[in-house]
Parts: sequence; C-alpha cells; structure tokens
Amino acid sequence: MQAVCPRCGMPSEGGMCKSCTRDTTQMFSCPDQVEVVICSVCGSQQVKGKWLLPEDSNIEEIAASAAADAVWLHRDLAGADIGVDLKKVGATRYRALVDISGSFQGRPVSEQCQTSLRIKMVACDRCSRIAGKYFESTVQLRGNAVRSISAREMEECKKMARDMADAGYRGGEMLSFIQEMKEVKGGLDIILGSTQLGRRMARAFQERFGGKLLETAKLVGKKDNRDVFRSTLLVRFPRLQRGDIVSFRGSLYYVSGFDGKTTLITSLREGRRSSMNEESSESVPVLGNRADAAAATVISADEDVLEIMDPETFRSSLAARPRDLSVQPGEEVMVVRTADGFVVL
Repeated sequence: MQAVCPRCGMPSEGGMCKSCTRDTTQMFSCPDQVEVVICSVCGSQQVKGKWLLPEDSNIEEIAASAAADAVWLHRDLAGADIGVDLKKVGATRYRALVDISGSFQGRPVSEQCQTSLRIKMVACDRCSRIAGKYFESTVQLRGNAVRSISAREMEECKKMARDMADAGYRGGEMLSFIQEMKEVKGGLDIILGSTQLGRRMARAFQERFGGKLLETAKLVGKKDNRDVFRSTLLVRFPRLQRGDIVSFRGSLYYVSGFDGKTTLITSLREGRRSSMNEESSESVPVLGNRADAAAATVISADEDVLEIMDPETFRSSLAARPRDLSVQPGEEVMVVRTADGFVVL
C-alpha cells in the first residue's frame, strides 16, 4: 500500500509529501531584540563575550551586520542571502527589516522578518585597563659602564616596541599595549600591559642589540585566590653595537650580530664570518661604525689600495681595498673615518 501525506492526503514516500514539508518547515527566525556592544573609545565590538578588533565601519554598518548575524537559518536552506534595511528609532535604537532569500528542496524561498537593535556603548577591557594605568611588566633598556645607549639605538628600540605591541594586538592579544614609554637616566623604560609581551620584547631587544637579560618579579596582590606578579626585564646593552668596526687579530671586522654571549663579526676585506667571545668583545679596539659612513670619490685604484678624496677636506688619502670590490676611478665608495685612516666598506 502506498503511503499518503497525513496533511493533504496526496501520495508520499513516507510521512508528509515534499510540498507540505516545504510549507510547514520554518526556514528562518529573527530574535525580538539584538544588543550590540561597542567600545566607546576604540570602536571594537563585543561578540559572544569576546572583544573583536575594531573595523573601519560606522555604527549603522555594525548594527546591520549584527542583525544579519542574529538570524537563525534552517541548515537545508541553500544559497541563503540576507539583506538588512535599518531605520533609526532612537538615540541608541534601530529597527531592522531583514530580507531572506534562498532555496529549500529546489523551491525558491523569499521572506522577511523584523528585529530591534540596541546599541550599548561601554569601554572594552583593553581601553579600561589603559585608562586605569594597568600594567604587568616593565622592560628596562640600559647601557653599560663603557657607553650609554646611543640616540640611534634609542629610536630603533622605540620603533621596535611600538611595532611589536601593535602586532600583538592585531594578532588578538587585547593586553598587548604600551602603557608608557619614557627615557630615563641611563636608558629607556617601556611599561607594558602583559608579561608575555614584555618577555617577547626583551628577547627581541637582546637578539637585536646583544647584551644580558635579567628578569625579576614582584608580588603585588591576589586575584581569584591567585598571586599576581609584576615583572621587570632588564636588558643591559653590550659594549659593542651592531655596525661597529673593530680591529681583531690583525684584521678589520664589523659587528654583524649577536648570539647569546657571542659577538658575530664579518671581515671587511674578505667578507669572512667569525665570532668573538665575551672577553674579547670587552677589550677589542673600536674604530668607528658603519652607520657613520660617507661617500668618497676614488682617484686611483690598484689591487690592494684605493686612493680616495677625503669627503670633508677634499685631500687625497689611501685606504685598503676590500677583496672583490669592483671600482673604477671617478666612482664613489662608502668609507668610515677612523683614527688610523679611512676604512672602505
């Protein structure tokens, strides 16, 4: 015996026929009200208890998107398309007319529903903590007994700090912010919203500039029955800095990087890479720095020596020619002035 639809009496494969199934199935629904929580300071939006990064959208665009996201759709509604017509009905309230279209079991579906939206402006966790001077760690950058942090290093450190804090925030870390950054006697203090950011930043400074890293922590209270600490990360810069030109074992090198307590160096003449231990780096003579290089015109050249014009006095001077340097008279080379004469880079 063939089954019949209990609703219309037409033949079916079991249960209701396809037509009655389509007619009685709820394709979608709109909630009575949607609350949209937006940070009044930075413009970020709270969704399901989590703050999302702010977007380049105005409040009405955010409200329309929230209305569309709040619509419940049947899982078998194919090709669903949602349109929202928003109307402001108060200072913080909107009414949304939502158009839904798609297909269900091959039959086109096009319906409407309405919902109300309430905009709630608050300060997000990040902005609240910034306003409350909240911080978890301090990165202290200091020079050493021989030299202070140079102005060039100071500016590079500030840029690195800002870039790292911004990258952390863009990566979803709401506490990745700089509470304060101030130059102090002997260096720079960077006060940060999270300990994790402080540790990453301190390690990045050590990898870039070398030196020693020391972390200490101080108990400042309890939260949810757990001890709360604030950490201080001290990065003590080494005597040498990246780009320094040094005389080591009868040859000229420049400092190309750091690896823990080891200073990485590269020969100016052959381009050969080598390294110095901590003891050698504390005593090796420093002749200048590559960052102070100036352009000088080549007057004449042989296999081992260049005759160049002093870029300040315009007198001729001699300098060792780096191996494999291809240069002709009249061309320019970059040189660093030292107490022992010019060094060609």
